[in-house]
Amino acid sequence: MKKINEIIKNKYKWIVMAILLIGIILRFIAIDKIPIGINVDEAGMAYDAYCIANYGTDRYANPYPIYMINYGGGQSALYTYLVAILIKIFGFSLFIVRMPAFLFSILYMIIAYLLVKQFKSEKFSIFILFLIVTCPWHFMQSRWGLDCNLMSTLMLLSIYLLLKAKSNWGYILAGISFGITLYSYAISYLIIPVFLVFSLIYLLYIRKIKFSNIIVLGIPLFIFSIPLILNIFVNKGIIQPIRLNFLSIVRLWHYRGDEISIQNILPNLTLIKTIFSYDYNDYNAFPIFGTLYYISIPFALLGFIITIKNSICSIKQKKISLDMIMLLNFISIYSCLLLLRGQSISQSNSIYISLIYFIAIGIKRTVKDTKYFICGILLIYLLQFSLFQCYYFGIYGKENLNCSFNDDVIEITKYLEKYENKQLYLRTYAIQPYIYTLLENKVPPKEFRKNIKMKGAAIIQYNKYLFLEPEEISQDIVYVIKTPECDKEELYEKLRNENFKEEIYKGYIIFYK
Repeated sequence: MKKINEIIKNKYKWIVMAILLIGIILRFIAIDKIPIGINVDEAGMAYDAYCIANYGTDRYANPYPIYMINYGGGQSALYTYLVAILIKIFGFSLFIVRMPAFLFSILYMIIAYLLVKQFKSEKFSIFILFLIVTCPWHFMQSRWGLDCNLMSTLMLLSIYLLLKAKSNWGYILAGISFGITLYSYAISYLIIPVFLVFSLIYLLYIRKIKFSNIIVLGIPLFIFSIPLILNIFVNKGIIQPIRLNFLSIVRLWHYRGDEISIQNILPNLTLIKTIFSYDYNDYNAFPIFGTLYYISIPFALLGFIITIKNSICSIKQKKISLDMIMLLNFISIYSCLLLLRGQSISQSNSIYISLIYFIAIGIKRTVKDTKYFICGILLIYLLQFSLFQCYYFGIYGKENLNCSFNDDVIEITKYLEKYENKQLYLRTYAIQPYIYTLLENKVPPKEFRKNIKMKGAAIIQYNKYLFLEPEEISQDIVYVIKTPECDKEELYEKLRNENFKEEIYKGYIIFYK
């Protein structure tokens, strides 16, 4: 054991750099190709970012919204504006769209390492970094552009700055960080106040913070929250939408504020199972591996119990403890998630730093500094990570298994440019197929907004594109239907009876006169 400690001590910086470099390289490889295609929410965010970068509005011609409409239910704006900046500098591409997720994943690894190093030990910080690098949840969220994927990093950064703060300037910086986090995901509106109430009471009790520091922390946080408070008022119908040249606060087509309710607690009692295993989206976790590997569950439970004991000791001794902060982070987020309708790993992303911490604590207690146990645990996690990588870049990387990612509508849209004088009816498996045609055609937002037709909250037509089946067969329409659907569609037979010509292109049948 002494020999292992000597190796870590002598090669400490090289070990940290090697683990971090492996994490960065594996998260970067083929990032614009895997996941295959582009997710429907990723596509909506990407096109809004393109519009903001080039026209100063979202796709519905609203100037600089503080909260995006997306498909009617809303989307947090921070990721969109980061991509807009990158598009302005480097131009539009899927690689650029996914860059913020990748860069923030690197920041997450670095902050977690620094936080644990400062409040625990160098050796323990290496192990935390190792667990994050090999973690399926963190790896998968780092490779595509979903707005909420930024919250885990920003929440961790905010916690780090709060604990590191020693002067008013430090608390101002922490307040700014918490304020920016509010724009990463709407659930942070609930999580941040709950976490701050718990953690500030604790920090006050152990005399790490003063009331004056809390006021200094709260001022920038409150300033950042004002536009979002106004957004809630607008969508509750308390005030009218706000539209200025440099900012807009819009009314969503369907406001999701009612998703938070005490009535959701009972249906959410199985939430912890989802957090450790998988949900209904295969881009969040694979059932075969889970989010943190199933072998981690007993270690997490043991670590949770130990963390509670350590936290009680820190309260009695009035000493700051990272165990207590990780416990409060877990309790705050988990209690908020219980109130939220549905169970999603994406919604839970900021809870994983606490779970990884519990796992590390549990493993540390289990191995008890025995070199054979330590090597055995490391080999088990490396083996699982190797198998996960083979699955991700192999099976998952070769076929699109989830309909919320689409890899063919953009292609068929480009091919259909030759029918420039015809209306195009497009039927595909894609969710919100219109967004992929927008990405290909780069339609200016004012033109798009002027020409859309809607049915409820669904866009059924814009310009020459139709997404709702026409009532009558028309020779002026080109019908484009995903091939597997044709055998089941009456439309197919009608078109053949009307002597439409047929053309097959990459999984689609194109019917035209």
